[in-house]
Amino acid sequence: MQQPELGIQLTALRKGKNLTQEELVEKSHVSVRTIQRIEAGEVLPRMSTVKILLEALGEDYESFLTKQNMEIKNELNTQRNTLMMAVVAGAVYLVCQIILGAMDISWFTDDRNWGFQTNAFFTGLTVLMVVSYILFTRGFIVLSQVFENSLLKAIAYILMVATAGLGILDIVSLSVTDMELLLLPYGAAAVLFGSLSIVFGVALIRLQDGMGQLSRIAGIMEIVMGCLLITVVLFFIACVIMIPAVLIEILVLWRGYEYLSRSTSPQVSSL
Repeated sequence: MQQPELGIQLTALRKGKNLTQEELVEKSHVSVRTIQRIEAGEVLPRMSTVKILLEALGEDYESFLTKQNMEIKNELNTQRNTLMMAVVAGAVYLVCQIILGAMDISWFTDDRNWGFQTNAFFTGLTVLMVVSYILFTRGFIVLSQVFENSLLKAIAYILMVATAGLGILDIVSLSVTDMELLLLPYGAAAVLFGSLSIVFGVALIRLQDGMGQLSRIAGIMEIVMGCLLITVVLFFIACVIMIPAVLIEILVLWRGYEYLSRSTSPQVSSL
């Protein structure tokens, strides 16, 4: 096992036995400072130390390790499944965005009176776009956990909420006939998503140590797209860049899936 998981499990075992750290010291003869550092996840102890602590807690080392490795395997499988779902959802999201973009152009250039069936199709497709984007973004949350990228995790959640809000705005806009009423909310949305795209791009660049140059390229494209969105007037150019950017992000998620597929369950190392 690795830290902090080992420390968390040993702490849970000790508390389950209603033992204080001092009482565990008496039973195991391991110093209280060592136990404190292990439970806090500050150090990865030698195998012999782990065995001594487990014996003092009345646990079999092999059974403990097997159980923990099984839990880690299950977690890896869950993460891989989430990433695979994110890859598929990313493709669905991209298709939805392309169709919705074409419909937006038609809506802006025509008389903006589609009729019930077209409005219903647009609404359904918008809902599908939001749902697929959330599933797509969950993949980046998994990568943020694997590579300890807190910025990526935070911006992913914010983008989920912002995309859902934009979807609601798109659906509401169907009932608006005066274009001038939509200029302010969509202008604000462009600035908001531009800012979020820049932060997302920075987070993706930070991911390059684990995911390689693909992540860096995706991050740069997100930053460029964000800068264009902030100008508002270059919104449509940003939409064009969005297509290759999402494709590369899908490849990043697929690489993350392959990375986890190659991973083996970590063992407690002997230092």
